[in-house]
Amino acid sequence: MIAALALLAALKPARAEQVILIDRASPERKPMLDAVRAPVEQRLGIRVIFVVERLAVSGDWAFAEVHPRTEAGARINYRQTRYARNYIPDQDSDLVLALLRRAGRSWVVVQEAFLPTDVVWEDWVKTYRLPRRLFLDQ
Repeated sequence: MIAALALLAALKPARAEQVILIDRASPERKPMLDAVRAPVEQRLGIRVIFVVERLAVSGDWAFAEVHPRTEAGARINYRQTRYARNYIPDQDSDLVLALLRRAGRSWVVVQEAFLPTDVVWEDWVKTYRLPRRLFLDQ
């Protein structure tokens, strides 16, 4: 009987990690977006701001789904960047997806998808054992 109870306890799903959506007023927002901004600006060679689609935290993990924009807020013309040869507006996204991990008081980009055309975070769920709710509302 004790072995059966232990087995049932082992099979019981772990307590679901809470997912918190980060809003504009959150002090976490700027450090998270700044962590994502650095590689995007390096890729594009210009300073950018973001239109945020989703910014969520679960424990020490965070997910950012953002649209890069010029400092003036205009959509980026990827045809005028180093991605001009490979960018197909009708097929490529205008997104940056980033998986971040807390490192003390700051955030570090662990994985990034620049202009993805696929649901790359599905692999992140499996690889890092993260809740799907971090990436989408369920």
